[in-house]
Amino acid sequence: MNTEKFTPPPNPPPLLNDDQVNQLAQSGFLPLDIPASLAFATEDLFKLSGNFFAEPLASKETQYPQAEATELGYYHIPQEKEYLTFRHQTSLNSLNHSISKFWSLASSFLHRILCDLSIAFSVPLSAWDPLLDGCLSIPSSRRAATPTLLRLFNYFPNSGAAESHTDIGLMTLCIGTAAGLQVSSRASSSAAPQDGQWLDVSTRPTVLVGKTLQWLSGGRLKAGLHRVVANPEGRQSIVFALRPSLRTRYFGLAPFGESSVVDLVGVWQEIRGSVFNVNAQTRIRAAQKEWMRAKGLFIGEEGENKGEESEHAERGVKMIEEVKAPEYG
Repeated sequence: MNTEKFTPPPNPPPLLNDDQVNQLAQSGFLPLDIPASLAFATEDLFKLSGNFFAEPLASKETQYPQAEATELGYYHIPQEKEYLTFRHQTSLNSLNHSISKFWSLASSFLHRILCDLSIAFSVPLSAWDPLLDGCLSIPSSRRAATPTLLRLFNYFPNSGAAESHTDIGLMTLCIGTAAGLQVSSRASSSAAPQDGQWLDVSTRPTVLVGKTLQWLSGGRLKAGLHRVVANPEGRQSIVFALRPSLRTRYFGLAPFGESSVVDLVGVWQEIRGSVFNVNAQTRIRAAQKEWMRAKGLFIGEEGENKGEESEHAERGVKMIEEVKAPEYG
């Protein structure tokens, strides 16, 4: 009998190859195949969300009341889109069960990608533990919720769209049913792309780097600029935004090459305040843009914070004062 013992590998096997890691770092986006279990969960969630969106408007609004300025519940943007946002468990029904399953699989998938980036950039795998505390499965209640969210979109035919923007979290997984999601191929996160630089990535699930991950990496990872353009037939999409937990308020940057300790809540508020909300009602979006222009924070249609490239790359410990745009939602 062979009694030889084998030591298990210290890390999970890589999910991404070197070329994929480089693309994600330099461009901020990566179309890729997802595991079979996540693909099955996606198919189920699209079916159930389609049934939900087909219900009368009053029924949808009653089942999932609006809360937290577009961060929770059902929202309807006339002649553009409707969407449903989850940040914690709600009523027990087939849709909510499907949400919980998808959340666990999608968060595990993005966590694996973060681990691949850790290996590539010599960051300990444990660096993500405080940042993902409570994020890897759907929280049981509103009190336990973190900024991480799962959002279901239904874009209306011919008019459903979202302006160009970068996401504010760590990493986002976007999966759509039809053409519409486009990413910018520009190398710099502060340069506005020309029309010829927009690439349609709707045929495959796509991972996007968020502004928080760009900040943590000292600019080595670029936030992925993207937009949604109208589809004549309309489209549905699932967006899972993995965001920092904030349960650990004072966060040491030693794993990321700095000796400083920062107020992670303050950093999050700053990053969140540096963009306008592309999912808000039209009038609120316009007010946010005007406020940001007056503060010198708004550039073009990206909602980028002026000076982001240098400020986030240096990761100064002294954060600028909290930025509060009018009604984020």
